[in-house]
Order: sequence, then C-alpha cells, then structure tokens
Amino acid sequence: MIFVVTKISKMKYLLLSALQFCVMTCTVAQAITLQGVVTDNRNNCKLDNVDITITDDRGTTPYIIHTDKFGLYNFEATSGVTYEFDLSRVAYEDFTSSFKVDKKAKGEMVHNMSMQRLPGYEFQADVKELLSMGKGTDKKLGQELKNLKIEIYNNTSDKEIRVTEDDPKNTFEANFERGNHYTILIRKKGFFAKRIEVNVDIYGCILCFEGLGNEYAPEIESATEGNDRGVLVAEIPMKKIVKNEAIRLDNIYYDYDKWNIRADAKPALDKLVQTLKRNPIVIELGSHTDSRGKDDYNVSLSDKRAKSAVDYIVSRGIKSQRITAKGYGESMPLNTCIDGVECTEKEFQFNRRTEFKVTGFLEETNFARKSLKEILAEEKLTKKRLKEQIEGI
Repeated sequence: MIFVVTKISKMKYLLLSALQFCVMTCTVAQAITLQGVVTDNRNNCKLDNVDITITDDRGTTPYIIHTDKFGLYNFEATSGVTYEFDLSRVAYEDFTSSFKVDKKAKGEMVHNMSMQRLPGYEFQADVKELLSMGKGTDKKLGQELKNLKIEIYNNTSDKEIRVTEDDPKNTFEANFERGNHYTILIRKKGFFAKRIEVNVDIYGCILCFEGLGNEYAPEIESATEGNDRGVLVAEIPMKKIVKNEAIRLDNIYYDYDKWNIRADAKPALDKLVQTLKRNPIVIELGSHTDSRGKDDYNVSLSDKRAKSAVDYIVSRGIKSQRITAKGYGESMPLNTCIDGVECTEKEFQFNRRTEFKVTGFLEETNFARKSLKEILAEEKLTKKRLKEQIEGI
C-alpha cells in the first residue's frame, strides 16, 4: 500500500507539530479566580454594596464589581498581571489597594481588604408603597418602589450628596454626620413626592426625621457608646395618587358653631399647601360634621368650613383653579353614628373631619422641573424676604 502526502496534509502536519511544541515549551497565561472579603477595619463587620473599580497594568478598560451581602467579591484574573482596586461605599473612606497575581498561580487566590468607617450614621432605606385599608386609619406597606428620583442635600454645608435619576433599585444609602441638617426628596411619577428633613445633633435634635411619621421612624441597629457612629434602617412609605380617593387631614379643628381657621389647624393646612406645590394635582377639599344637629344646618356649616380652609390655602400661594370647597354635612359617616344612634364623643369626633381628594391632574408644575438644590435655594430666598418685610414693619 502506498501513502501519498499531499500539500494540504503537509500543512496540517506542520501545524500539529508546532502546536505540540508550544504545549511542551511555551508559557501560557493562566486564568484564575481572584476573590476576597471586604470588612470594617475596626470590628471586622463584612461590608455589602462596596463598589470596587478594577484596573490592571495591561491597560484594560476599568470595570466595576460589587460585594454581596456577605462582603464577598470575585472575578476572573490572569496570572502575572497586577490589579488595582478602588473601593467606595457609603459611610466609609475611599480605599485603594493593589495585588499582583503570581505567574505560576492556578485555581483560586485570595485578597481581603478593609475600609475605615467615617463619623456619622449610615442610613439604609427601603422605599415601599403605602396602602390604606378600608375607611379607617390603618395603613400598611405594599410593594417595593423602583425607578425613583432620589436627591439628598446637606443644608449645613450647602452641598448635594446624592442625585440619582430613575434608580432601578428601591433601596438607597447615605451617611449623616452629627451637627448637620439634611433634606431628602424622593419623586416617582404617579406618587406623592416624599420629602424628609433629617437633623443629626443639631437644632436640639439628637436624631430627628421629619416627614416620615412616628410609625416609620428609623430603627437604630447599632451605635457606638458616644453616639458618633451607628446604622439606621428605615422603610419609607410613598402614597400612590388615586383619583377621587379621600385622604384625611389630621388636626383640623374648629370652635363650636364656627368656621374660621384656628391657629392649631394651620400646620396641617400648610402641609397640604406643600403637597400641592410638590405634586401636579387638582383637589377638592371636603368638610364633614357628625350626625348631631339638623341636616341642612350641618351642610351649611361644613360648606363654610371647607371654604374657609380653601381661602387659607389660596392665601399661601396656591392658585384658586387648583382647589375647590365642598361641604358634606353628616351625609358620609365613617361609622354607624347616624341619627338616632347613641355614640361616644370619640365616635362622633371620628366623623368630624376634613379631607381632600384628587379630582384632576396638571401636565407639569415648576416643582417637577427643579432640582432639590434649586427648590431649597428658592425657599431660603423666600424666608429671607419675609424676614426683611417683618423687620421693616
């Protein structure tokens, strides 16, 4: 039998021979797994959500990985390459570290890192939908809300510390230092904007959150003995704007048989003014009485009270086209206290209320177009002008 070696066969033979020689003699870069844990350098607490920007001495485009809830990170590295890690996390100082992978490395290598905690409180927040249950005042939190616009401003240092557009997560973090006043503004289309004022050991407040409500006040998970460091965890409720849904205004009181706005009712009405400024809505403000007294009289009295409240709101800068008044008298009780039914004073009082409901929407407002920084600057200017007017009287 005769074997004929063609040109193609010869080329294959030469290529195979060269490959075999390279396998035996050439040094090939090995892919390995580089992994480690990022911890707090004081207490060894494992740090989640650390942003790790990785560069190397080959000029590879930098890329970012993150630690998981156990503080772990890992990525595919190459033997013989030097990597540089730039670590960043809320409430911690930025940290840089480098690591050279041995040329003979195989399998896995470990590079642990630690970070220095900054003074202050690490604030960890989840944003969820606020749900109302039935006609009562019971509330609960529903689904997580994502794609939020989140802004945080340090009023003490006049600096933006966070501006996030269309955040795909429902969680966010910030670091609040003692002696500082912060403002948080969260916006999402179709929901009432949420504004929170945070005072940390300033203005007589050790740690005060205004705008969350007592039932949603943050929990302090850990704090140092001197209260200079700690972790705060909070669930932030946001209410969906539902057309024609009645929302009760608390602490709106009137003197017997009167309809003028009392001083103790103004703070609640001022909050409604802010709600109108922050949201592109048109509302009806309704006033309700209990069942005592004649029906016609109660309708007339409630109508006067509603108009009085609307006049006050318009006087605070809200256009009259955005709010109407309606007196319902005793026609819409929230319990069984109707004519002829004996009830306690507390039960009667539950029916005496002021509510508002959204009846329409504006295409856009000035508030929606402005950043938190611009909003706060305008508020500061308005306060300054008001103070000058008062002092000039």
